Amino acid sequence: MNAHERVGHGAMTGDWDRLRVVGQRDFPGVARSAGAARKWVVELLDGQVVAETLETAELLVSEVVTNAILYSDSAGSEGIITVRVGLGRDLVHIEVIDDGSATSVPAIRATDDDSLSGRGLSWVDRLAVTWGADHVEAGRTVWFQLPYDERKNP
Repeated sequence: MNAHERVGHGAMTGDWDRLRVVGQRDFPGVARSAGAARKWVVELLDGQVVAETLETAELLVSEVVTNAILYSDSAGSEGIITVRVGLGRDLVHIEVIDDGSATSVPAIRATDDDSLSGRGLSWVDRLAVTWGADHVEAGRTVWFQLPYDERKNP
């Protein structure tokens, strides 16, 4: 089942009836996709949100897509990771959909100053207005929301 089929079967979280979908794109489950997804989201949202929101979206997309590549069954050139972006209610809603994992669930990991990894979901938790991870029929969705304008939601 490919990512578009997952979308068609209600895999998306959030209340999409109140959001305007501005883009959706599939990426292979390989390392270079984190950068490609980051670039795509920046191009998609440039001019629609304030610079601070754009920078935060860029960072968090990179982290969540990297986690999908490292810890899901979507890993590898045959795997698919879908990124979906919506706007509405003064929020940017971004989802990263992967094939899930029998051995891994998204969780904030304890880190210290010497940790070389493990900070991605901590950043999501600190920088997003809200976020979550949902198990869906075909895998998992990690989503987060950011304000259009950082000045409205300090």
